[in-house]
Amino acid sequence: MLTANPNANPTTDDAGHGSTGPHSASQRAVVVGASSGMGAAIAARLADRGYAVAGLDLVTATWPEDSAAHHRIPVDVSDAGSVDRALGEAVERLGGLEIVVNCAGILGPVAPAVETSQETFAKIIGINLGGAFAVTRAALTHLLPAGYGRIVHIASIAGKEGNPQMAAYSASKAGVIGMVKSVGRETASSGVTINAVAPASIETPLIAGMTAERQQVQRSLIPMGRFGTVQEIAALVDYIVSPDASFTTGFVFDASGGRTTY
Repeated sequence: MLTANPNANPTTDDAGHGSTGPHSASQRAVVVGASSGMGAAIAARLADRGYAVAGLDLVTATWPEDSAAHHRIPVDVSDAGSVDRALGEAVERLGGLEIVVNCAGILGPVAPAVETSQETFAKIIGINLGGAFAVTRAALTHLLPAGYGRIVHIASIAGKEGNPQMAAYSASKAGVIGMVKSVGRETASSGVTINAVAPASIETPLIAGMTAERQQVQRSLIPMGRFGTVQEIAALVDYIVSPDASFTTGFVFDASGGRTTY
């Protein structure tokens, strides 16, 4: 059974309760998929909190001039070796690691299952689920010996409900949710937590690129009647990676405006 490192740095929350882990200002974070969208917002939120942040993304990624990532490292999440090397470089540059947030993923074509090729299905599964596993495994090699850490994956409400004409994407995100539940139980006593966030439609370039009609369809599925914002996702992740979230692991946090509540 994995147990927490007794030498991990103790902290005290505002109520005076003891917890295990570093002070927030001393934390080092890696955000995978940090060049845009939710990843960029999460990197900015953590940097604003005083965390040192390394951003990982494709070598072809376009980084905004105001990116909050203190270090920018290329990675291909479909290649486990690339993930291992990128995480290792991030740890070296940051001088340690407490937090890993994985936002990398692709939607793939929106098409009926019968029109989706096996190659397309395998590619989406390989990036979204295979990449999430590669990030998890690489992160654990650094976090478990320290006896403290936070891993968060951006899943999707599609992984719970199954979106029509998105079989591969829905399956990949369901797989991420299942992996998080499994690893969460496996490492529950180690001091390292792993959780997921399942957003509904969020205001990102992906949504902006949809037709007005398609946007209305997506919005109509959300009881709040609006899309979420990347800042709302970043705020939720900020809590999950904090020392305060010490008793939650293997859990999926919905961010769906009421669309899914299970």
